[in-house]
Amino acid sequence: MQRAEGVSVRSYLNASPKLARGAGDATARIAGVICLAAKNVDEPFLNRALGVGTIADVTDRLLEHIERHYERAGRAARLAIATGFVPAAQLRRLERRGYAPASENGVLVYAYDRARPPAMPDVDGLTIERVTPTGATLYARTGFTSFRERGPGFIDVIEALVRSRRRGVRAYLGRVDGKPAATGMHFDVGVVGALGNGSVLPAFRGRGLQRAMIAHRMREGWSRGQRVFFGETENPASAHNMEELGWRRLYEEIDWERRSAN
Repeated sequence: MQRAEGVSVRSYLNASPKLARGAGDATARIAGVICLAAKNVDEPFLNRALGVGTIADVTDRLLEHIERHYERAGRAARLAIATGFVPAAQLRRLERRGYAPASENGVLVYAYDRARPPAMPDVDGLTIERVTPTGATLYARTGFTSFRERGPGFIDVIEALVRSRRRGVRAYLGRVDGKPAATGMHFDVGVVGALGNGSVLPAFRGRGLQRAMIAHRMREGWSRGQRVFFGETENPASAHNMEELGWRRLYEEIDWERRSAN
């Protein structure tokens, strides 16, 4: 799941060569750990290491390499820890090195691996279309309402990603009676389908649009042979919608930061 997360999140950093240069994309893999890094973007979501304690065991040598990498990128080392999947002994090793949770709440990570995809919810007036490069601007602006905390530059990132026609990345726009209402992306990560960039405009919330957008993307992925799906959210309403469709919560991903050098 953390590998799927790494692929989908990094897509925002290198959506185009111009954006990669502008963001200062310095992402690297260290012993399998995915070290997302954006030298020019002060956004924790894009500057953190995925897989510490899961993809690779916690060792002083691993942490030294990760810390040096982020130091070169001008960022503090931030480790995304999969709560419940990293052994207690490895968490104590982090604590001895001066790491601690940056906050009590993190990102909820979900998976879907049932025998069949969910049924498509029936929403009055809803149509869902795959977005082409000509619709990139409309798509990006529609979804921005739910991601304003990431700044107006996020519109450019999403627009560039849609325009790139990158293999394995699909964007979908939901319309209600012809009006743009919801967005969602699907990323092919091998046998896993990763969902992201899901949003519903305030005027259309409470009608089941998000469940429909999730189910549509899953069924599209299912038709191409995917049987496992990844999703993450910090929004309780989104978590509820995923659970209604049969997703199960795997873990809460909490960022750990180094508070002191012990």
